[in-house]
Amino acid sequence: MTKFLSLNKQAVWIIAFTLLSACGNDISRIGDDDLRNKIQACEYAVNMTAAEHQACSNYKRECKRRLESEGRFVCN
Repeated sequence: MTKFLSLNKQAVWIIAFTLLSACGNDISRIGDDDLRNKIQACEYAVNMTAAEHQACSNYKRECKRRLESEGRFVCN
């Protein structure tokens, strides 16, 4: 029974992640100032959840993308 519940929890998380990913959250539309503020908040955050850590990783990746593809130094 517990193995069945464990599989159900995994299925729920996979479905939730898939649905949230498909919501059109396009990080490239965030303005430079907002992105810089989000990066700064990530640098000072403590005890982040897995989702918060992933969001911070995405912000850092977007900073790197802007630097490499557009030549804009947005984040330090």
